[in-house]
Amino acid sequence: MIKTRTASILILTLWMLGFMTIFTIGLANNVSGQLRLASHIQDRLKMYYLAKAGIERATIKFEMDETPNYTSLNEEWSNSEDFFKEIPFGDGYITVSYQLKNEAADEQTGEKPTLYGLMDESSKININKAPLQILKNMLENIGGVETEEIADVANAIIDWRDIDVIVSPGGAENEYYEGLKAPYPCKNGDFQILEELLLVKGVTPDIFSKIADTITIYSEGKVNINTADWQTFHALGLSSELAERIVQFRRGRDEIDGTEDDNIFNTVAEIRNIGPLFTEESVEINSVVSLDALTVKSNVFRINSTGILKKGGRDLRMDITCVVKMLPNKNPETLYWHEGIR
Repeated sequence: MIKTRTASILILTLWMLGFMTIFTIGLANNVSGQLRLASHIQDRLKMYYLAKAGIERATIKFEMDETPNYTSLNEEWSNSEDFFKEIPFGDGYITVSYQLKNEAADEQTGEKPTLYGLMDESSKININKAPLQILKNMLENIGGVETEEIADVANAIIDWRDIDVIVSPGGAENEYYEGLKAPYPCKNGDFQILEELLLVKGVTPDIFSKIADTITIYSEGKVNINTADWQTFHALGLSSELAERIVQFRRGRDEIDGTEDDNIFNTVAEIRNIGPLFTEESVEINSVVSLDALTVKSNVFRINSTGILKKGGRDLRMDITCVVKMLPNKNPETLYWHEGIR
């Protein structure tokens, strides 16, 4: 009887030890998981605040601008490796940069040129504000649209964004879109994202891919001739040769954007001062100037900030892309914000 009772106690003890072991292992795994999660959250917060610090650094740099009458690429807000490339901060680094997508790629790396600073949204064409003629010029010069379809597609863009229900020649309103196999209403309002263009009658993925790097929805509406690239000038209605001449003149003797010898346009009228012009070139410039589509000053900028956290021999990165509107004596207004980890 005593042996049986002893054996029962022994078995019960072994069961309890086994249960406690399983419980302890489970608890340890749970605690380990919680610690990993806490570490991940902490790393994410650090990366976030690093990237956010880059945004603050960029806005402060622009507010230090000493040229209130114009905005140009040779100012430090636009391209300064000393101020924006891998700047040590806290437990990591900050980089604020953007690529010149319409420039030729490096022959060795195959990568587009990178500038360190803010990107001017007014260097592009605002599809919410561009007049019909500018839309036609853009579709003709870089959009790859057949000649007989240019006016139709341009009018369809106007119909999509205007608030009336009157169909422009070749354009489209609700009746067209609601009659599609997969119907949807005409927006009759501003574009909220660039990809919304793909919903417009006649705008194909091929057309969109050709114009995507030259358009915006955030600028005040006029193109800054001190920051626009040759493709934007070409899209405005200038020949590719004249567009290239303007950019080359602006770059100065060293033929590089964003350096001390850059030629700055203080007024829109000075775009005619790039040198002797042929008659047809003067006509092209006068045509664009007459549309009141140009400026020399900008106040809306895109900031691509990366927070880089060094950990365990690896670089953990968070990107924040935002668009901010900056006016004198006012806090920056955020128009767009997006975060991503890579």
